[in-house]
Order: sequence, then structure tokens, then C-alpha cells
Amino acid sequence: MGRIGAGRSAWLRAASLAVLGGSLAAPALAQAPSSPAPPAPDAAAPGATSFPAAFFAPYNPVTAADMVARVPGFELRDGDERRGFGATAGNLLINGERPSSKTLAAELLKRIPAGSVVRIELLSGSDAAVDVRGQAQIVNVVVSEAGRRGGSTTYTVGVRHIQYSNRVGWVGQASRSIALAPNAVLALDVQLPTLLGRGDVRERLTTGPGAAPAGARRQLQKPQNIGITGAANLRWQPTPRDSVNLSFQAAPTWNTLDIIQAEVSAQDAPRQFLLGRSDFDRNFTAEFGGDWERRFDGGLSLKLITLVSATSVDQHDRFEIQTFPNAFLTRTQDRSTRGGERIVRGQLKWTASKAHTLEVGAEGAFNYRDTTLDIANQPRGGPVVPVPLAVSDARVEETRGEVFASDIWTLSPRLTLESGVNLELSRIAQTGDQRKQRSFRFVKPRVSGTYALGPDASLRFSLLRDVAQLDFAEFSSAVDFVNTSTIQGNPGLVPEKAWKARVEWERRFGARTALTVAAFADRVQDVHDLVDIGGFDAYGNIGDGSRIGVEVRGAMPLAAFGLPNAELRFNGLYQRTRVTDPVTGERREFSVPLERQGSASGAPVLNAGNKRWAYVLNFRQNLPELSSSWGAALVQWSGRKEYRRAELYAYERPQPRLDLFVETTALKPVTVRVFANNVLGPSEDRTRTFFQGSRASGVVQRAEVRVFRGGPEGTRSLGLQVSGRF
Repeated sequence: MGRIGAGRSAWLRAASLAVLGGSLAAPALAQAPSSPAPPAPDAAAPGATSFPAAFFAPYNPVTAADMVARVPGFELRDGDERRGFGATAGNLLINGERPSSKTLAAELLKRIPAGSVVRIELLSGSDAAVDVRGQAQIVNVVVSEAGRRGGSTTYTVGVRHIQYSNRVGWVGQASRSIALAPNAVLALDVQLPTLLGRGDVRERLTTGPGAAPAGARRQLQKPQNIGITGAANLRWQPTPRDSVNLSFQAAPTWNTLDIIQAEVSAQDAPRQFLLGRSDFDRNFTAEFGGDWERRFDGGLSLKLITLVSATSVDQHDRFEIQTFPNAFLTRTQDRSTRGGERIVRGQLKWTASKAHTLEVGAEGAFNYRDTTLDIANQPRGGPVVPVPLAVSDARVEETRGEVFASDIWTLSPRLTLESGVNLELSRIAQTGDQRKQRSFRFVKPRVSGTYALGPDASLRFSLLRDVAQLDFAEFSSAVDFVNTSTIQGNPGLVPEKAWKARVEWERRFGARTALTVAAFADRVQDVHDLVDIGGFDAYGNIGDGSRIGVEVRGAMPLAAFGLPNAELRFNGLYQRTRVTDPVTGERREFSVPLERQGSASGAPVLNAGNKRWAYVLNFRQNLPELSSSWGAALVQWSGRKEYRRAELYAYERPQPRLDLFVETTALKPVTVRVFANNVLGPSEDRTRTFFQGSRASGVVQRAEVRVFRGGPEGTRSLGLQVSGRF
């Protein structure tokens, strides 16, 4: 999908920064002996590492998400922004099937009660039986249909107080499965998050890094995000040969952001005062997905998938700006964004023999994003003056078709190879302020394999041609009034391509002990970065580059260190990126835009993007005699830089994020959790350096040093959460 939601609206990003939170009743037909059927939930997949439900009992899970989070040596990935439905797969299967939805994997798992999970299997990405490719590891959540039909309801309610705020936010979630018939189950889920926060930004203005102060700026932010997410999923098996899954999700939100900013000179004389408000109306995302699978004799199956999604955001900004001694200006910005995606996919799988599983298919997609942007200035007592901006109105459409084929070859009980190729043809057309049409053709081969070094060790490797998805928001312009920053739309943007090689070694030392070490190297073409278009910064392509690195993840019990019933999970990454700077001609790392560093639940996860390093440590100790547990999470990553034409943004976070929790089941039948997140309250410091002419001159005009407390990594929060099922 073209990331066609709210886009890169500066104020929407600011708001997110400040808050860191036939007849279904037909009876099943009698199965003939020759009729294929889905794998039985009590039969583990060959070669899988299986974790029965009892394995997770010490963690008091309420949903399948709680269970997957405790699989040793595994990290759940929600999928990448890649072209087409097939390429965006995360590493989650449910009963051996990939969900026909782009909903985050963590959210899907929250809707499955822990009581209906039979076991969780850890599979290799080249396993012939699975429906997700391109992943080193895949987790398969095996759910009992009898458990789903049991009608259990899971729920979570909680409150959270956020630092710098006198308000309390709350969150609620409830999921329930309903048996409509012996062969049909409907699962319902609703979430009601309310996130209230406050941001505190302090800036020191100088004539250059290390120079004497030339002024100061103080900004307070007050965001309010209210939303509802409703989801439904229907699983229906009309015949022993057929399976149907239908899913629907809608998520309207009502967001506002209030800002007050004051600027003074080095002598504390007032320079400027700003009062602003951003309203986001008609905010919603909606998605409908479905699939039908037909199993034939002779190991042949056909699967058809469809996905339809839509997004909408209306944004209105109004800023009253008093520049001393007597200048007054009202600035307004009205931005409207509509987007959508349509996908149809068909795939035919044939288990030709014990050695070969063949798959062929085709996919068609249509994406669009329609943006309008109107900016106006009005001096006090004067007329409203429209402000022209290039590429402010744009409609981008992409029509894409793809055919693919793959073969999974089991050479021996120890060695499995998967090879395949995708051929894609696409056309992108832009209308509005600028008109442009381009056609692309991409050939994307891949090969991966798994070699069992022994009963507890394996070696995985892969080589593939990857094509990144375009962000349609980058085809139109965006303005940030507060930071006086403009990003111009670039109709000439092309997808980033890369040859990616990866080798991964895994060793399991016991049921709860695992270690995985991976090395990777990418040759990147058309690196996605910031470019200069007519004196304005824009997202574009700056030539070829490289990325190399290592990743380590694992889990281990700590009884040997005097901590019974305790375990430590860890994940760390180090990498280097290199590309030639189009402004200075020097070699440097890739620009790193802002990336979210948390899961859907707000818990820290490893999400380094192009940052140089990152790590996550999770500790938990169960206290059986108290029916309780406690734990901590520590996460940190390196600084990031954005290289613009005449500016350099450098971000640093001096301290790690530390989360603490205490959990108990002593108050049956519920689980009570008390938590304190961001205990250290780390700030993110930004140095914005302005150069004369461009960065190539090396002459610094001025600099702004900002300390931001209250963003997603700078807000301390205290909360109470109650969850359970009935």
C-alpha cells in the first residue's frame, strides 16, 4: 500500500509525538475420506519448535499477544511497507494461514483469547507448509475452533496519568467470539483509547554550535487524541474443502493540538508570541479483507484474496502570531487528504511431491491519494492573502500488476531451499498542480534456505531483490509553521531498490533459552533521502548506497544467577549505512527521519530503521508464592541526522527509556497491572544548524539547540490496568 493515510502532515506528527498511547448456518458436510482438510490443531508442523499452552501459564496471559511476546528468541514483526500484499507480510500465521488484512499483527493477536490457543509453533521461513515468504522466522498461533466457539470474552480497562499533564487518559478493549453455527464463528473487538498529554519544548538560539546565546524559545503542547476501533472477523467452513475468512475494521479518531510558544532575545526582551490550534476532523481508516481457499485432491489448493481500504483526514490550523513591537499576523492552513487501496490476489499451491511445493499466482492493485492544501496570511485589519505553494494540490494514482512463482525444495531432512521470482509492472500518474506519468518494471528474484546443524541449531540464509513502497504523501508539499519548515512535493520520486543478503544462526539450549546471531549486507539503489528542488527540501533519491550490520536476540532464565523464576530477553542491532551526499559530495550515513519506537501497546520494541544501533532488554520474575510478577524493560538507540540543503538536524537522547511493572493474579478472576513507563524521563535533544547558502559552504549562520520533554520518549506515565476474561 502507498502509505496513503494521514501522510507526513507536520501537525499530525506533532500530535503523535506529544501523546506517548450462502447461509452461514448451513451444517458442515460429512467429510469424505479423500477430501483434504486444514491441518488438525493438535498436530504440530514438521520441524517446528512447539510451545504448548502450558508453557505460557506462568506469564498469566489474557490474549495470544501475551503468549507470543514470551516465545524465546522471537520478535513479532508487523510487516514492512513494500509493494503489494504479498511483500508486506509480517511473521505471523494463525492456524497456518496469513491474515487477509494489513492490521498490525500485535492488534490481531489481542483479539484471540489465550484460553483458545492450543500451542504456538516457531517455524522457518522456508517451511513448505506456510503462507508467508521472506521471513527468517515465523510464529504460527494454533487456535482451537472449539475454544473460539466457546464464547469467551477478554477485556482490558485502564487509566494512565502522563507527566506534565493534570489529566488522566484511559483505554478499554473487549473481544468476544460468537458461534453462529457449527461451521461459522464471528469474532468482535472494540477499543476505546483516550490519550491526553503535554509537551514541553525549550530552545536555546545561538549564532553557531558552542556560541553565546542569541535568544531563547519556550513551547508548550497540549494534545488530545480520542478514538474508537471496531473490528469483526468471520471464519466459515461451508464444506470440508472450502474455508472463508472475512474481516472488517473501522477506526475514527478526533484529535486536537494546542500550542503556545514565546521567543525572547538574549536580553530577555520579547520577540514573538504564538498561539495556535490544530483540529483534525473526519479522521478515519477503514479496511475490508477476505479470502477463500479451496483444497483439491493431489495436494493442490487455490486461494483468492481481496483487500479494500480507505483513509480520510481533514486538518485545520490557525495561528495567531504577535511579533514585537507591533506586527500581528494570523496564519491558517487547511489540508484535506483522502486515500485508498484495492487489491485482488490469487495463488495456486501444489505439493507435487515430498521434495517440492510449487506456488504460482498473480496480484493486481490500485492505490490513490488525493491532497489539497490552502495557506493564507492575514495582517491585523488587513485582507486575507493566499500563500502559493508548489505541488500543494495533488492526486497520485498507482495501478500495479504482478505475477509470481516459487518452488520450495526439500533436498534432505536437513536442508530446505526456496527460490522464486516476482515480475511487476506499474504505472504512477500525478495530476493537480503538476502532471506526470511514469511506468516501472521490476524483476524481484529471491532465494532462501534453512540448514539444520543439529537437533537444536540451524543456519538460515537469504538473498533477494527488494523494492520499497513509495509514500504518496511525499508527492505533495507540507508546511510546519512552528518550525518554519517546508517540504516540497516531488512527482519525480522513484522506489528505493536493494539487493539484500542475510545469514542467521540460531541455537536453542533449552525450552526457555535461545540465541540468534544474524549478519546482513544490502546494496541499495536510488537511496531514499532529502534532495534540493528549486531551493526547497524534498524527499527524493540520491544515488547508490550500502547497509551492513549484525543483529543479536535471545532469551535466557536467570536461576543460575540466583534469580529463580526469572528470565532476560534481549535484542540488539548495529549497522552502518553509506551514501554520497548530493550537496557536499562527501560520504555519509543515510538521513534518518522520525520513526516510532514502540509497539501497538506502547511497549518498547527494536525499531532502528537506519539508526546506527539500538537495543531492547526485557526482564521478568515470577513470584509464585504471591501469585505475582514484576519486571523492567530498557531500550535505547543512537542519535539520528537529517541532511537538508542548508540545514543539518542532529537528534540525541542521552538516557535510555526504562519501564517498570508489577502484576498480580491474586485478585481473581482478574489480572491487575501497575506500571511506570519512562521512569528516567529522558529528553530528546535536537541541534538544528543553519548554513550560509548550503551545507557545502561550511559557513554556519546560526543554530537552535532544543530540549524536548513530553514526546513519546520523554513523557513519564503512571498507570493501572485490569484485564481478564469471562
